[in-house]
Order: sequence, then C-alpha cells, then structure tokens
Amino acid sequence: MRRLGVCRALTVVSLLVAGVGLPALGAAAVPAGAGVAGIPAVPAADSRLEIALTAVSPAIARPGQKVTISGTVSNRGTSTVPRATVQAVLGNEPLAMREDVERWAESSGPAQGTVVGRQQMRAGLAPGGSAAFRIDIAGAAGLRTPAYGALPLSIEVGGTSLRTFVGYQRQKEYQPLRVAWAVPLTLDADPDLFGERGEVRGQAWETALGAGSRLARVVESTESSPVTWAIDPTLLPSLLPEEAEGTGSTEPAAPPAEDTAENAAREAMEQRIRASAATHTPWVLPDTDADVAAVADTGSSSGLASSLVARSLPVARAVDGRADVAWPADGRHTAPRESALRRLFVRPRLAGQVAAQSTLPLDAGTQNAHRRSSDGLPVLAYDDELSALFAQTATAESAVLSAQRFIADSAALLDERPGTPDRSVLVAAPRSFNPDPTAAAAFLRTAATVPWLAPVSTSMLLGEAARAVPMPKQVATRPSPTTTPGATGTPGATPTPAAAPVDPYAGSRPVLTRARLGGLEQDLRTVRGVALIREDGDSFSRTWVRATEQLSSTRWRISRSGWANLNGRVKAATDETTSSIKVSRSNINFLAETGRLQVTVTNDLDVAVENVKLTLEPANPRLRIDSQPPVMRIGANSRATAVVSVTTLAAGPVPIRTTLTTPDGTVIGQGANVLVQVTPTGDWVYWTLGGVAGIILVLGIWRSVRRKPAPVNAAEPTPSAKGAA
Repeated sequence: MRRLGVCRALTVVSLLVAGVGLPALGAAAVPAGAGVAGIPAVPAADSRLEIALTAVSPAIARPGQKVTISGTVSNRGTSTVPRATVQAVLGNEPLAMREDVERWAESSGPAQGTVVGRQQMRAGLAPGGSAAFRIDIAGAAGLRTPAYGALPLSIEVGGTSLRTFVGYQRQKEYQPLRVAWAVPLTLDADPDLFGERGEVRGQAWETALGAGSRLARVVESTESSPVTWAIDPTLLPSLLPEEAEGTGSTEPAAPPAEDTAENAAREAMEQRIRASAATHTPWVLPDTDADVAAVADTGSSSGLASSLVARSLPVARAVDGRADVAWPADGRHTAPRESALRRLFVRPRLAGQVAAQSTLPLDAGTQNAHRRSSDGLPVLAYDDELSALFAQTATAESAVLSAQRFIADSAALLDERPGTPDRSVLVAAPRSFNPDPTAAAAFLRTAATVPWLAPVSTSMLLGEAARAVPMPKQVATRPSPTTTPGATGTPGATPTPAAAPVDPYAGSRPVLTRARLGGLEQDLRTVRGVALIREDGDSFSRTWVRATEQLSSTRWRISRSGWANLNGRVKAATDETTSSIKVSRSNINFLAETGRLQVTVTNDLDVAVENVKLTLEPANPRLRIDSQPPVMRIGANSRATAVVSVTTLAAGPVPIRTTLTTPDGTVIGQGANVLVQVTPTGDWVYWTLGGVAGIILVLGIWRSVRRKPAPVNAAEPTPSAKGAA
C-alpha cells in the first residue's frame, strides 16, 4: 500500500509569486510555462503566497459541462504582491493506476501539461491580504481519451503548484464499485470523565459530548448519510444492564441529580444517537470500547473482557443493531488473533471482524471489502487510502482536496477490474475522526454523486463475506501505508514532505498487557470488596468499578498518560479505605486461664463502615481463640472494640496477628500484632489459697484455746454493808 503524504497539500501550499502581472485569459489550452501572446513566462517573486481550494463544481463533469474551480490566494509575506495570475494546468501523466494518482497528488512545482484555464487577480495583494479566484474549464469531460476517470490538474502561481483532480464521465463502461461506510462513535481519552464526581468531571463530559465537541461533530457529519455507526455503549448508559452480567458492576440509568452538567450532556447525546441509530445499521462495540485486540494478543482469558463483550448484546437489541463484529484498533487480522477473539466473543458469538486491506492478502490482483478468513470468519476490509482521505475533512479546504482525490483514487481502483460485478469497498473513519461537520457532510454528498460508486450496507457485505472464497493462510501482505516512501515530484520541484499517519491508533502500541489485565481484575475485586463495608457502598461501587472497567478501553492507546492518571485514581480511592481502617497496636497482660480479650479498631474515614470482620491468629499454642469476634460497625472518624473469648494453655508471650476483611474475604485496613503476656493461674493457686485459709483458721482456734480467764474481783459486800452504804 502507499503512504498518503497529503496533509500539507490539503491545507495550504506556499507559492512563489510572479513579479509581473499577466492579463486575464480564458480557458484556451496553451502549453504550461510558455509565454502567451508575446508575454514572457512568469518569473519567481520573493514574496510567499498561499493558495487553497474552496470548491470544485461539478465534482463529476458530464459532456458539455464546464467545471469551475474556486479558491483563495493569500499573501503571507511582508511586502505587497503585484497582480498575479492563477492558472489550471492539465498534466500529461495518465492516471491508469492508483500509484499514478498518488504520484500526482504528492508532487509539487510546475506541471508538464496544458493550460486549460486561468484568471488574473484584480489587484495586488497587501501583506496579510487574500483574494478569491475562479477558473472555468470548458469541455472537461472531453479532455482525455478514456470514457470516464479523473483529470490531473495543477493550480499554479509562479513556480509551485497545488495538485488536485476533476472527475468526468462521458459514458458508462464498467460495473460499478459498491461502497459502504463505517464511523466509530467513541469517547476521547480523558481520565476526568471517570472517577470522583464533581465539577471537574461534569465539565469533562460537557467538553466530550456538548455542542462543538469532537463526538458531536462526528454525529452531525454523518447522521444524514447511510453510514454504519459503531457505538461504544458508554454513550448509551440507560441501555446498559443495571447489574452487568458476571461482574457485579453497575451503570446507572443516568448520573445522580447533583451532577447536572454530566447528566444533561449524556442524556442529550444518548437521545440524539438513539433517534438516528435505526437508519445507521449500528454495530455496538464491547462496553467501554474494550481493547479486544490487546486482550486477544496477550493470549490470556480475561473474564473482564468477556463480560464487557457480553454487556453490549442488550444494548444492540435496544437500538436494532448487532454486537458480534470486532473492530480492532490497529486493523490487523491474523489467524491466532481470530482464534482468541472467538474465545472472547462467546455471547454473542463472533460473526465478523473489521480489518485494514493493507494487512490482508491481495484478492486476485485487486481487492474487495467482503472477505473470508481461512477459518471461515467474515472479514470486512476497509480501504486504507480512501479511508484516510475521508478522515482528512477537518477543514473546508482539506475536504475539497480530499474529495477530489477520493474521486480519482476510486476511479483507479475501479480500473483494476472494471468489468467485474459485485466488487465492494469499505471506507472506515478512524476512532480519532474529528471532522468539520459541513465539510465532511459535503464530502459524503460528493462521494454519493460519483457514478461508478454504488451504495451498499455493511450488513449486506457481511452476508456476502460469509460466502466468499477463503483467503489463503500463508501469503505476504502489502506494506503499511505509513511506511511506504512517498513519490517524488517533477524534476526541479520540491517534493511534498511525508505526512504523519492519519490514524494515530493504527501504529499505536496497546496499553493493556497480561500483567495489567491481571491487575485490573484484582482492582475490580478490591473495589467491590471495599464497597461492601462502606456506608456509601452503592455510590462508591458505581463510581470506581466503572472507572476500573474504563481502563480496558481502546482509547488509551493514544493517551498512555491518561491511562496512568485514571489508574492512579482508582488505586487511591481503594487505598484510602484500606489504609484508614486499622487495628490499634497494644500489649496485654492476661492473668486468667480463660477470659476475654479486647481489641480496638479505628476508622479514620469520613463515612461509617460496617460488616468489618476482625480475625485473630495466635502465633503459638500458648493461647487459644475460642471464638472470633462478630462483624463490626464503626462510625465515621471513630473507633470500636471487639471482644474475643480465649483460653490460656501455657505461660509466656503470645503475639496475635490481626486481619481485617470484608464479607467477600477482601483484605482491608492495617492489621497489627497484639502482644499478650500469658500467666495462667492453674489448680495450685486454689490449693494454696485453701491451705492459707486453713492455717488462718487453726491459728484462730489456737489463740482462743490459749486465752487465760479474767481475774476474780473483791468479794461482793454483805447485805449489812449494802444497807450501811
């Protein structure tokens, strides 16, 4: 395949301007570069101009029609440019093959050919000024021998040119190519879309989905054309199952009421997509637009990826679409990857894959969009060059040039086998598609007027692919269009510099590895476990389970830093809980044979936790735990005490390891060793106490026996004495 080095030519071309003005001439054909009516050839000037096309009408010239090429010339220099002449030169080169189209488009400088139209500017151009031009080309359909095709045109001022094409047809001498279109509706790689709710997140959703957003421009560009939409279910939250099958993840029908900005943006986009989905034969991608290619290439069986694939099925049913087509971001198809994708797509079963033609073997010297793998899987192969041209519609000027080259390239593709019926071509926009709505819609309307292109649906192509002849297993594939050297220009011309790849996903490395997939699965278990004990568990689960799932998305291929940012937020959210619940370290002297120990657990979170299970494990057999404490509830920023029954078996120190877990066994919090100094009493204590009591009793008796009688007092007085007294 060939590289599309057209980006710079599609925007503006710097041109050296003539220092001598020429009178305006009509469309009479004259040799390019020669003097006209005694006027010398145009010399170069020292000021720089830029030229851009704004329209070519009609896009396909019929017999007797004139073609009008409109554009602007701007002076980017620092001095005034005298009146300049803009001319259209019909090149001598034939456009028999696609390589010829590429060579012409990527060349620059004066063209060898015939001047077929020109216009002199009305006045000079001051620095920073610009002026419109309009060149009429009469009888364009009769300027070449073939009955249909494209004319190579060079729009020139001075010694440099802007290359373009004009399509024409005098009569139909072909079987038309059938063309289908596919456009992904996916989110940008913005980590602020997920995670903690608030003003930042709301603003991120407004930026991603609101008026003027990239996604809004994609929808506006294509909603009136027969284009298949490949939709990330994240854009249709109300259609996702509330309890995602097999994962326990939840996706609310709409964001909470307090997230007004997010709520409004998501509802508006969902309504817009659902209103038009039925006319776009929708494909529903795995939830989050999961990077199934990366998962497949790791060779691992990911429960997370399989659940995201399965989750798209009810969404597809709701929009009358299908969820059984895989669209790997890198466009590659291999037999091992196909086998791995079949294992991921269990429900629904894999029914097809989208792939780049550049990764597949040639089909009898040409190509069709409907292909079948050696193992029987329908493959829809998009044309790399035509798809790249569709993607270059970010401005009105680039869209005009892209549309004219699209016409020429499709004609050359048709000419590979013009008499073969039922040939097909798929044009697929990249996930990074960022069009100007008016320009992209005009591109699609122009393509619809090309007589050798007939519309066909992707559903029909998938059906035909299932009946196609299987591709061979071992063949050499054509080189990637991002690595083929660009064509050189005409002698003495400055070649157009190589363009950057149109699709940043095509050459990207996946973020997901086997280790990271395993890490995401573990993070999901941790988030769900933490949610089980938090008082705000439902909200916590919706937020952070969803954020963790989004880390499996294809979109992070072009934003590795964004993936790392969101991944860090997920871990911080769970770490906050697990580090804020802890057992207080303590030393305890236990002087009984049986009894109860008290262990304190602290909660430093701003929310209460419940169903926290504390488990104690003695490090040696001197102490036995008779029963573990019941589950605990701890208020926000407070503490609670767990009571556990124990029995001592021997004296000595006993370290007790403590562990905090959730009801599903997820380890949380910070355990601490509680050191218990065991001093059991035993039976001898009672014998000793009994003996001491006995001795005290004996001593008491002995003292009582040894006590002497009290002395007898003087004899009592006689009665007479009593009376005397």
